[in-house]
Amino acid sequence: MQPFIVIRNYREDDELKCQELVRDYIMSFSSKSFFAFCFREITLQFIVITWAIFFIFLGVPLLFCVLTIPGCVFFLFTSTYFSFYAKAVELMREKPAQSLVAECYEPFIFRCAPNEASYQIFMDQAPYDESYKNKFRRRIVATISVKNHHAVYNAAWIYRFAIAKLYPHKKIMEPMISLVSKNCVNAGYASLECTISEWQESERDFYDDLGFVTRQIYHKQIIGSSVTVMKTQLTYNLKTDDALQKQN
Repeated sequence: MQPFIVIRNYREDDELKCQELVRDYIMSFSSKSFFAFCFREITLQFIVITWAIFFIFLGVPLLFCVLTIPGCVFFLFTSTYFSFYAKAVELMREKPAQSLVAECYEPFIFRCAPNEASYQIFMDQAPYDESYKNKFRRRIVATISVKNHHAVYNAAWIYRFAIAKLYPHKKIMEPMISLVSKNCVNAGYASLECTISEWQESERDFYDDLGFVTRQIYHKQIIGSSVTVMKTQLTYNLKTDDALQKQN
C-alpha cells in the first residue's frame, strides 16, 4: 500500500496533535541555536566577567575559577532551551484563525524512512473509501496558519508553521503555501508575509524558490542588545498571483 498525504482544513480535534507538532518543530532549533551562541563574543565576555567576580570579589582560587566555564555553558544551554520552550508554549496557546494541516496516511508496518518514501498528495480529501483508509495509521505532519498582519497594510501573516522531522519539506509545504496564497487572494489580501530566523536555512531556500523576497532584515533582542537573533521578513506579492489565476 502506497502512503499518501491529504492537505485539508484544520478541525478542532486536530488541536492537540498540532500543538505537539509545533512544539517539536520549534524545539528542534534549540540545539543549533545553542551552538551558534557558544561561539559569539558575548559568551566569552560572560565567562571572563564571571571568572573575575569569583576571583576578585569572592576570593575563589584561580584554579577553581575554571569551573565557571562549564557553569556558564550550562547557563547558556538552559537559557536557550527555555526561551525556545516559552516561544513554543506561546504558539501552542494561540488559537489558529485560518489553518491548514497535512494528514499523512502510512501503513502500520512502514519500514521506509519518511524522507525516502514516495507520497501521493491529495487536496481536501483522498479518493478512497473509509474502509481503505482504516488500513493506515494517521498522523498530522504539517500545519500552517495565517492571520491579519498588524504592521503591514492589507497583508496576511504566516504563523504557527511546523512540519514533522524527516518528511519531505518542499513536497508537503509547496501545495499548502499555494492553497494559503489562493485563500488570501480570495480574502482580498495584497501580500503574504512571514519571518524566519538565521538558523532556518532550508526554510529560507524553500521560500526563495516559491517567489518570496526579502522585505527587511533585523536583529531581535533576546537579552538587551547583547544577545540578539537575526531575523528576515519575507513578502510575497499576491497581486501577481491573482493576475496569473485570472489568466488561467
